[in-house]
Amino acid sequence: MKSMNRYVAVIMVIAVLALTGLGLVMISSTTAPLADYSGQLKRQIIWFAAGLVAFGIVGWVDYKSWRPYVWPIFGLSLLLLCLVFVPGIGSHVKGSSRWLKVFGFKVQPSEFLRLAVVLLLAHGLAKQQPKIREWKWGFVWPLGVIAVPLLMLRMEPDFGTMALLAATTLTMMFVAGSRIWPVIATGGMGMTGLAMMMWLVPERRARFLAFLDPEKNKDGKFYQVWQGILAFGSGGTDGLGLGNSRQKMFYLPESTTDCIFPIIGEELGLYATLAVVIAFAVILICGLWIAMQSRDSHGMLLGFGLMFGLCLQAMVNIGTVTGSIPPKGMPLPFVSYGGSNLLISYVAIGFLVSVHRESLRTKRFSGGMPIDDETPRF
Repeated sequence: MKSMNRYVAVIMVIAVLALTGLGLVMISSTTAPLADYSGQLKRQIIWFAAGLVAFGIVGWVDYKSWRPYVWPIFGLSLLLLCLVFVPGIGSHVKGSSRWLKVFGFKVQPSEFLRLAVVLLLAHGLAKQQPKIREWKWGFVWPLGVIAVPLLMLRMEPDFGTMALLAATTLTMMFVAGSRIWPVIATGGMGMTGLAMMMWLVPERRARFLAFLDPEKNKDGKFYQVWQGILAFGSGGTDGLGLGNSRQKMFYLPESTTDCIFPIIGEELGLYATLAVVIAFAVILICGLWIAMQSRDSHGMLLGFGLMFGLCLQAMVNIGTVTGSIPPKGMPLPFVSYGGSNLLISYVAIGFLVSVHRESLRTKRFSGGMPIDDETPRF
């Protein structure tokens, strides 16, 4: 048990690096037929390098040291989200305004917002831990924090991030000790409201109806998922071999981003896709272990919030491309092409490593006695 606690962060980081390495290989393979072959790979490597630097900084610094800055970070993330609606700065793609153009790169502010919300909620819920059963601090305050972000995400629109942000918030409220039935009721009403909003958007409604009858819509709204399923079938157990995918030859849209998982299945086979799932399971187990071993409520909430958001995103991506859930465009963390998500995912892992380091350090100096010091250490 002691050995597991000592090396859990190392195991998690190895799994993360393995997924990232696989992602770079698959991006190289998938973009080979495209005119932007070297461009996407180079940009992903640059983002990977930036992610490693951010991971090193965040992992080395005591996670409590960020607490005085959670409100400015939250405010900055909202400002960045506002900029997506500014002509010339924001980028409007496929009916959504979600990206910023920065020095030739596309940045997705919603990724930074998700991190900012978790940082703020972990700080606030831990600070108000003695009052967490009160309606004001255990229910109204956390929902108030995400009210404006949810409204802005609705304006983009980005229903997937809305659902992810709301689910993460409710999970952190539950872990913090908020009243359970209001949390459950809010989750149910939130899901109902989100479903109604999506139903009122013709594009989203068409996708859901196509999901209900995939055979009929395989050449329409279900085309992308159908091509992904064909990719899995073509790969079988052993795969067609690296670089030998047929679906990437302009049959499967978004093959380097949302649909990179089917290309892994087609080229490398069932064993590779199972390895990806196992890697995420390892990351989840290690992350939850780190959160539960934290010596204070702030570290526990931070760990749970970051790990839940990361692995839920992976579940949604895998569920979508396998046709298990209605289609929702969302990248596969560490694997898909996309710099913002890669950078923030590495920052999240950095925070988990910091929680782990401080847990071990505190345990040594406290003789193993639990503490709950909410005072930031600089």
